[in-house]
Amino acid sequence: MRSPNISLIIPVYNVEDYLPDCLDSVLAQSYADFEVVAVNDGSTDRSREILADYAKKDSRIRIIDQANRGLAGARNTGVAAANGMYIAFVDSDDYIDSDYLSVMYSNANEFNADISISGRYIDCGGQSSHENRPAFTSKRLGPIEAARALNSYRSFDMSMHGKLFLASLFKGLAFPEGKNSEDQFMCYRLILRSNCSYYEDRPLYYYRHREGSISRSSRVNVFPIEASHEQLEYIRRHVPALINVAETSCFFSQVAVYNAFAVRDLEMPNEIANVVLKEPKRFLGSVIRNEDIPGYKKIQAITYCFARPVYKAVYLAKKG
Repeated sequence: MRSPNISLIIPVYNVEDYLPDCLDSVLAQSYADFEVVAVNDGSTDRSREILADYAKKDSRIRIIDQANRGLAGARNTGVAAANGMYIAFVDSDDYIDSDYLSVMYSNANEFNADISISGRYIDCGGQSSHENRPAFTSKRLGPIEAARALNSYRSFDMSMHGKLFLASLFKGLAFPEGKNSEDQFMCYRLILRSNCSYYEDRPLYYYRHREGSISRSSRVNVFPIEASHEQLEYIRRHVPALINVAETSCFFSQVAVYNAFAVRDLEMPNEIANVVLKEPKRFLGSVIRNEDIPGYKKIQAITYCFARPVYKAVYLAKKG
């Protein structure tokens, strides 16, 4: 039996209120040569039942049941089970445009790209807005230029969603289980392994902000610090021309963790404070020299390093 061109991996954990929207959008795709690998990651609500109902309607849906291992573990299971030449990820509380796979696959073929990338909408309570990130768009990107784009904060980011990957790029790699920010640990490795990427800032993926999701939890996710340090060490060993890019990522990852504590009005553990309050100054020079970073973010960086009370007041005012 011929394998499909695309394996669409959907990790599922307790999303009964959102899963039908996700699956309806997947089955409405104008491009039909795909399979769905739905990994039921120990759901305790009606999610498994919903998956079974949809699998009865469409034979392209395969369900894999496992004890709860978290998002990284569910994705690892999905990648291992995938049969397609390409792999895409859709979070089970998100949904996609009907032309999502068609455009992504067409761009991968037309531009001989190992990774095809789209823009996205942000859905906040049913109100969607295009997250406009026009830098590096509509052209083939070699691995070094794609890594620049990935870390530029004005192009595509490190999320797995909104991307179509050549499946062979995952050989020997796995998402780090037990850690949040699993995308940040993985994406740069895939980018730097690729022949080239193609990015079209056409919004085709709908990313849903919702209360209770991992990214919006009241607990602070400090793993971006570790992930950015890993990227820096990887680039030092393999792509030294990008060291300033990796140091820039370390800077803004540390600031993001500081921001998360500030907006929640939580005290930082000493081991985290020692990093986010002291280390960014080491990387400030790379931020200032980085031609991909917009001027307003460089001003933010300088303010963070030398006038942190002002930075904190301005940041909290914007979030208020």
